[in-house]
Amino acid sequence: MISMELKPKRFLILDDQLVLRKLISRQASFFSRFAVEIDEFSDPAEALRSLVEGGYDLVITDIGMPGMNGIDFIKNVAQLGYQSALLIISGYDGKTLQTIADMSSALGMSCTRFLTKPYSAEAFVATLDDIFNEMERLLPLDPLDIEQLLSMIGEDDYRLEFAPVLTLAERKLSGFHLAGLIQNGKRYPMDYLLSRLAGRRMASAVMLETVVERIAKLLVDIARHTSFAECPISVQIDEACLRAENVFDHCYMVLQQYGVAARRIGFELTDGLGRHADAVCFENIAKVRYLGFRLLAGEFGQGALAVSNLFKFPFDQLNVPVETLRWMRVLLGEDAGAFRLLRYFGLSQAAVCATRIDNEESLALARSLGCVSGMGQFLGAAIPEGELVAATRSIWGSSSAADGAVSVT
Repeated sequence: MISMELKPKRFLILDDQLVLRKLISRQASFFSRFAVEIDEFSDPAEALRSLVEGGYDLVITDIGMPGMNGIDFIKNVAQLGYQSALLIISGYDGKTLQTIADMSSALGMSCTRFLTKPYSAEAFVATLDDIFNEMERLLPLDPLDIEQLLSMIGEDDYRLEFAPVLTLAERKLSGFHLAGLIQNGKRYPMDYLLSRLAGRRMASAVMLETVVERIAKLLVDIARHTSFAECPISVQIDEACLRAENVFDHCYMVLQQYGVAARRIGFELTDGLGRHADAVCFENIAKVRYLGFRLLAGEFGQGALAVSNLFKFPFDQLNVPVETLRWMRVLLGEDAGAFRLLRYFGLSQAAVCATRIDNEESLALARSLGCVSGMGQFLGAAIPEGELVAATRSIWGSSSAADGAVSVT
């Protein structure tokens, strides 16, 4: 059902063929998440004149058009200052469209997706859903300066929030991922917090050590009150964390104090490390492994982690956003599954986790490509730390229960 309380989303559709324009407009009418207002154009110049007036939430364009082609149109759109969402629909091959999408992102488009003709109405609607999920993730947060953030951490004036990780076949809880911090009802994702602290020496390390201690206490309670005694939790880290000497030694000592095994903590790295990175960064990656923690590669295909890092670093798990899975299937065909990735990077079968699973289509995609686990709004909403033990017990049962194969919805 369309919520009329929301402001309608404005779509601009550009295609030189009338039948295709009408088909796209028809398919857009199936998008029930928002009311939609559509402006159709066959002439790129007219579309650009309309864009000058502003107000569009999504631009949908073909590539192969007479006169001004889609690539030049996108470049002109960027020059006009448009930075919202772009959907490219074309008969060109997936690799070409991915390259054009990368060009669009480099020009400042905040969210770029593509569909290769022919495609289904279901795929079109799922892509729209994916676009607006991404746009919501990119909404600007209330500014939080470093001093305010450090004060919040030092005074324990926050709550943690965790995303549940589920097996995709049975929808069984297999762990949690630290989604971010909550203060006064406002949510701050971990990637935002890390980016704010990156410029202050040792600030990221202080936050990491403080957060790990909070997690250690939670893991003790989960082991004590539920049958999921080996519940793992992962935490995102960045290069600033890796530049801090002894940060993982300190995390290890904290876990020792609480009697928590290091294997129950995973550190997810999304930053790439080049040849000129500090030596202590590589030392810390080695420490993560020999201290017994798990090392996860995050945002595969979307973040800054280089392919060379994936080959060289001893990762235990690969976290792959659904959007990466989508373009992998387009670029590599039906053999683009998780098992192909595993062969490349020397990982075990259970080591590919799909992320950002926000609808049924993305869940089906992750399953079809062999991903064993996943997380996202469709699988389960984030859980505040005060409710984590109860949520785990409701799924796995108390410590005397024998089985925890209960679905999370």
